Amino acid sequence: MATEMKRIIAHWTGGANRASSLDREHYHKIVEIDGTVVTGNETIADNIVTSDGDYAAHTLHLNTGSIGVAVCGMAGAVESPLSCGDHPITETQFDAFCETIARLCLDYDIEVTPQTVLTHAEVETNLGVKQRGKWDITVLPWRSDLRGARVCGDYMREKVKQTLGARPQRQADPRPILRTGDQGIAVAELQHDLEQLRYFVGRVDGIFGPRTRDMVLAFQADHGLPTTGVADHATRQALDHAAPRPERDVSQEEIDQKSGTCQDARVTEAVGGVVGVGGPAVIATQIDDVSASIDTASNTMTGLSGALSRASELVTANWPALLLIGGCVAVWFILRANARQTRARRLRDAREGRNLAR
Repeated sequence: MATEMKRIIAHWTGGANRASSLDREHYHKIVEIDGTVVTGNETIADNIVTSDGDYAAHTLHLNTGSIGVAVCGMAGAVESPLSCGDHPITETQFDAFCETIARLCLDYDIEVTPQTVLTHAEVETNLGVKQRGKWDITVLPWRSDLRGARVCGDYMREKVKQTLGARPQRQADPRPILRTGDQGIAVAELQHDLEQLRYFVGRVDGIFGPRTRDMVLAFQADHGLPTTGVADHATRQALDHAAPRPERDVSQEEIDQKSGTCQDARVTEAVGGVVGVGGPAVIATQIDDVSASIDTASNTMTGLSGALSRASELVTANWPALLLIGGCVAVWFILRANARQTRARRLRDAREGRNLAR
């Protein structure tokens, strides 16, 4: 998947037929006697860069860009005179081992050649990187006719190719592999795809920064992909077919209690109520005066025309008070609407995880 991984190096553990804690420290994938594949402590992505000291150390001077896989067994084995010890590897186990290598080749776009898929015993000869007398894998206990690094390596590669030939091959994806630091339309498209699935990167700006990488990592972890933080072909294809991330079960009451923004919104809503109700109360006296004046006018005027004329005069005389009433009511509606919208947005953000991208 990530193009930084250049090769797969096959080992045997030199221990029993089950993965030990030491095996987990040194290999990315370990195949036990019954074909169970155990994942090591270090991720494959840890071997993209090894200068930080955090990686699976499986091959001397050749850990960078190398995936280390091992088959459990060969404890007590002796090269000469040959003895496979008390825990020899088995044919069924080796078949599962080759299937594991084939999956890795497919996932990481690694071609099967003597330089890219090889045994530990082949490293010095095929790549020119000196090792310390390693002889795994130079014998296969069930095949006495196969002896030597190149012969066993060729046998392993042939089985890997056979496995790959039986699998449907992934069609080439024309989209570029994207990683931290990349910029452009392709990155913006990736960000948009992530947003549509509720993996929120913040602003869709076409810049592959830390937030975009975090969301790629989250998507990969959720969908069982290698967590590299690199938007490779398999990740993009998984994005094409994935369903949106489910919403979190969060209520408005919980958000109101925990969100400072929602608490501020509720205060704003309360202030709006005070303004909307209290404002007219402040000018109640003026309103009473207007009402009294209108009543007086109605009682003293002899005709409808005179009453209307007097009412018009009173409105003209008291327009500031009436305008203030209208303004208070408008402010009340605006503040209440904004506060409720803010609370609703915070609830949506919490349910969909948008707040994690801020």
